[in-house]
Amino acid sequence: MNRERLPWDDLKLLLAADRAGSLNALADLLAMDPTTASRRMKALEKSVGLSLFVRAHGALRLTGEGLQLLDHARAMEDAERAFRISVEALKDTPGGVVRISAPPTIARFVIAPGIGALQATAPNIAIEMDTEPANVRLENWETDIAVRLGAPQNVTDMLLVRRVGVAPYAVFEPRQARPELGWVTYSKRFSHVPEAAYVEEALAGAEPVLRSNDPMAMALAVAAGAGRAVLPVELGKSVAGIVQSGAPVLKREIWVLRHPETGETSAVRTAYEWLVGLFDAHS
Repeated sequence: MNRERLPWDDLKLLLAADRAGSLNALADLLAMDPTTASRRMKALEKSVGLSLFVRAHGALRLTGEGLQLLDHARAMEDAERAFRISVEALKDTPGGVVRISAPPTIARFVIAPGIGALQATAPNIAIEMDTEPANVRLENWETDIAVRLGAPQNVTDMLLVRRVGVAPYAVFEPRQARPELGWVTYSKRFSHVPEAAYVEEALAGAEPVLRSNDPMAMALAVAAGAGRAVLPVELGKSVAGIVQSGAPVLKREIWVLRHPETGETSAVRTAYEWLVGLFDAHS
């Protein structure tokens, strides 16, 4: 017997021949002419080194050896059918854990409130959300979907990116602001981001009252009268005791990234489409 793997289409010949009863009927089942069907039968017999078909007086049946192999072909047909059913089931009801990395404000005010909508349509998907302000790396498989503020830099061809919205930032102050109010701002490792750079310019070398990597902590400090801060408008409006001072001072683009390999699984693709829909609803 040829040690190379037999193509599944060749093994289907056994099933079709058992059901056909004649060469002409077999050709019809296989959507080919009788000569081609006969040639396929001979090629299969040569490949396995066994006589599998009996052709006599226009009839077609399997030999004893062919009948012994028929059960294996039926089992493979059943397995293929089960495989296709499972594929369709996964498409209809995707499941699994999807890891999402997002800035804290977006995680709190966009993603977390939308989890219920995802569960209503895809109850078998669980979200694992990382709100660490520092960017995780999709290239190292640290997450399946990443939300970024600002256009991604040095994006490789391996990543799929999409701009999904804009986040406005404004100066927020305590409701009863003092004239000598100082600044609450971001940790020095975030000094490169636009909202931190705005405050650093206003500080002109002076030290702020507080530095933090958590915008919510900054907002609560402002509410306590510690100082003013540049905050996402969505966050600032949600904290009691602080007010927006003037129009937004800057806007940051929101981008969603996913890895093309994990990003094409049904669960991740479903979560990605849900996430994009959340930003569409907030725009």
